[in-house]
Amino acid sequence: MYVMRRMNGKTIAWSLLSLSLGTGAAFAQEKEDSTANQFSSRPIADGDILMKRTLWRRVDLKEKQNVSMFSKNNEITRYLLEAAKAGLIDAYTNDSCATKIDADELHKRILIPNQTAGLSAEEIAAGFGEPAKTEDGWGAKPKADPTKTAAATADDGWGNTKKETKPEAAAEDDGWGPPKKKSTKKGAKTEVAKEEPPVVEQPKVDSSFQTQVASTEEEYFPDQLSILEVKEDWTFDKKRSRLYNDIQTLTIILPSEQTATGLELPVASFRYKDVERLFRSDPKKYIWYNTHNTAQNKNLADAFDLRLFYGRITKFSNANDKAFLDIYNGEKEALIKSLNYEQELMELEHGLWEY
Repeated sequence: MYVMRRMNGKTIAWSLLSLSLGTGAAFAQEKEDSTANQFSSRPIADGDILMKRTLWRRVDLKEKQNVSMFSKNNEITRYLLEAAKAGLIDAYTNDSCATKIDADELHKRILIPNQTAGLSAEEIAAGFGEPAKTEDGWGAKPKADPTKTAAATADDGWGNTKKETKPEAAAEDDGWGPPKKKSTKKGAKTEVAKEEPPVVEQPKVDSSFQTQVASTEEEYFPDQLSILEVKEDWTFDKKRSRLYNDIQTLTIILPSEQTATGLELPVASFRYKDVERLFRSDPKKYIWYNTHNTAQNKNLADAFDLRLFYGRITKFSNANDKAFLDIYNGEKEALIKSLNYEQELMELEHGLWEY
C-alpha cells in the first residue's frame, strides 16, 4: 500500500512537470510567431528564406495598366485617406512605419497651399500689409507735393512764369434773394467764411469676410494624388521552391506638378497588412475596375496578389541607400538601368530553381 502511494506521488509529480514544460514550449512558440514580419499579410519564416531583396516600385496610377485602380470615385488613394481619417487603418510618416500620423496631421499634409490672395497670420504679424510711411527711412524729409508748387506759379506757354493772383471772392448768397456783391470800401469786412469740407465716411471693412476667407481650407482631390510607391520584399522560399513578391507598405506620393517646388512629396505610408484587411472587409466597395468586363470587377487585394499593376523599380536595397536616379546621372540612364535590373532578377529567379 505504501509502495502504491509512493508510485502515485511520483506519477503526479512527473505529470505536473511535463505539463509545465509543455505550456512553456507552447508559450515560447506563440511568442516567436507574433514577432514575425509585422508588415506582411503572409509572412515567411526566416529559416525558409533562401534569398531576399527589398524593392521600391513607383506606380503611376494614370498609366493604362494602372487606371483600373484609379477609376472615377474608386481611386485607391481616396480609400486609403478616408480609412486613415476614420481610424480604420494607421497612417505613418514614411515606409519604416515607426511614427504614426493622426487625422489632423494627415489633413495638413494634403492641404492645397496659398489658397487665398490675402495675407496669412504670420505675414500680418511680420508687418506686411501696413500703410506706406512718408519718410524714406534715411532721415530725409518727405518731398513736397508738385501739385502745390504748380498752383503757386503758372506758365503762360512762352517760358514766363507768373504768380497767380487771388481770384475775386464770389458773391455770397444770404438766402433772401439774388446774391449781393461784396463791398470793396475801406473798413468793410473782407473776411469770407471758410467752407468746411464735407465729412466722408470711410467704408467699413467686413472683418467677418476676411475670417471666412482665411478659414477656408481645401484638400487635394484624390485624382490629383496619382503616384503610389510600393515597397516589397523579393523573396525566394526554399521550402516551397517559389518566388514571392511580399508587399510591405504602400505610400501615397504628391506629384511634382502639384507642388510649388516641383518635387515629389510623400503624404503618408500604410502597412500592407492593414490595407489588405481593409480591402477584404468590403469586397464590393474596394474594387479593381475591369474595363473590358464590368461583371468581373475584382477586389483590390486580389489585384495586388495577381500583380495586375505595373510599377517601375526605382530603388533596391543597397549599402548607400541610393535610388537609381542617385546612382546614375540622368533620368534616361536611370530608366535603362532599372529595366536591366528587372531582367537580372528574372534570370536570378530562373537560376534558383536548380536548388
